[in-house]
Amino acid sequence: MMKVEANEAIDRVNKINFDIYSSKNIEDMGDYIDLHGERKRLEKVIERANKPYLIYGAKGIGKTSLVHSICRDKGYGLVEVNCSAGTNNARLEGRLQVDNQGSYFERGIIPTAFEVSNHFKHVVLYIDEIGALSHDIQKWLNRPLDNRNSCNAGGRTYKLNPDCKMSIIATTNPIEYAGVNNLTEDLRSRFIGRIWDYPNSEQMARIIDWTDIPELDVKEPLLTLAQDTYGLRTKGDVEYVLSTRDILQFVDVYRDLMLDYDDEDPNIITNVLMETIHETIMIKYTDPNERELIKSRVQETFGVTFK
Repeated sequence: MMKVEANEAIDRVNKINFDIYSSKNIEDMGDYIDLHGERKRLEKVIERANKPYLIYGAKGIGKTSLVHSICRDKGYGLVEVNCSAGTNNARLEGRLQVDNQGSYFERGIIPTAFEVSNHFKHVVLYIDEIGALSHDIQKWLNRPLDNRNSCNAGGRTYKLNPDCKMSIIATTNPIEYAGVNNLTEDLRSRFIGRIWDYPNSEQMARIIDWTDIPELDVKEPLLTLAQDTYGLRTKGDVEYVLSTRDILQFVDVYRDLMLDYDDEDPNIITNVLMETIHETIMIKYTDPNERELIKSRVQETFGVTFK
């Protein structure tokens, strides 16, 4: 990849399709259930757009769903990036490309967010899993997250117009998760935010549609197991903790499998339960030691025996 020096402007830049960032095209992730009472708070943060905001919490508790829901309901444009260990400067800043007309600069997510904000007047820049970024990449974010509200990319300076807003929302998982880095002190100092606790059984129960799900045989043991995995992860015994997303998967698969079994089968609940456990829970634990530990917890909570 060719490198562009900070003072080297590229004559051509990629054309932005603004429609893909419109609130009308934001993915509908279903109704958001406000377990933490955070919706009104985040709505105000986004409306003010004066400080970057960090949501710190376990996976699968609705961080992305809430951001999508607010942007759809309020009509804000949305520019988002899902960070990983492989996210590099080219993804955030941009890179030099070549076509049949010669060289041009392809804007990364951050300069694109400035342009989209100036187009729609108010946009949310959503940086999901910011803790997955290496410290070197985190350092590059200091300037656009600062009060200067600008970034340099491809030899150009991108700024917000005086009448435009860009609300910056970022999320990160707990440091105990695999692949999560601490934020640098400089980056942390630029955020305000909140910590979302892992939902308890009562909160999880409110999210799920439990229609046709046996309470004693399935619902209560499943919620107990989820809390158990959180405790095991806290102690460092497992890396993966069952989230509300996993519980939803379990319930959906259980219902589907029930339709495939003969109603006259006296062991229908046990058979469906075991198959669902294998497909939605055990598949998440590939480490042999973790797998044996989770298998033991499953047997204790559900009262079943693995063959």
